[in-house]
Amino acid sequence: MRISEFVESTNSATSPGEITELFKRAISSRGYERFAYGMLTNHGRYTFRDGISPPALVLDYPDDWIKHYFDRDYLSIDPIISRSPVMRQPFLWDELAKLSPEQNIFMSEANEAGLGHGICVPIHGPFGDSFAISMTSELSDADPSNALGELHVLAMQYHSAFFELIIENQPTDVVRLTPRERECLVWSARGKSSWDIGEILDISEHTVNFHLKNSMVKLDASSRILAVVKAIRMGLILP
Repeated sequence: MRISEFVESTNSATSPGEITELFKRAISSRGYERFAYGMLTNHGRYTFRDGISPPALVLDYPDDWIKHYFDRDYLSIDPIISRSPVMRQPFLWDELAKLSPEQNIFMSEANEAGLGHGICVPIHGPFGDSFAISMTSELSDADPSNALGELHVLAMQYHSAFFELIIENQPTDVVRLTPRERECLVWSARGKSSWDIGEILDISEHTVNFHLKNSMVKLDASSRILAVVKAIRMGLILP
């Protein structure tokens, strides 16, 4: 399916299921059989139709893997989920580095479930929303370099068309954190000091404090701990 055909078809579709089937056809023709689509932050400010309950919006993964994923609470350690809100460009699962032992086990089990060769497209909405669409291939010799640009465009269009059909309302009073502010809050939530965060993000301690103070102002928080708590409750970060 050509990209122009996909855009035209999804823009005229009348149901989320129709849009999803079109997306599956489009990515399958490019070597990617399965996908997952999630809303990672800010979902508490929306009302969803059809019983949809974020963070998962669409899961087209094997049923056994989905059950295993949630039984093991892998949402809390999934490196694809944790990194997507602060990434600006699509990335390959195989390129993920500095993983914890638990995350390495997770990636190994995903590979055994036939989900080892994935591409993730991070998407950032106008109200500080963060989404991710991951597409996977069972082919060990899958070459994403030829299809990455097209998969990026397809994922963005899918999100644009699908999301409009599943929400009841648009938020009006929202907190907008920058990617760097979210990064600093996430690492603060994980118990890191300003100096530690600076080393991790390769920025100065002063810059870390600058971003954390900005976050505190936006969240109307008197301390960074309170800012972290509010950001988590509002769905702006995943700790």
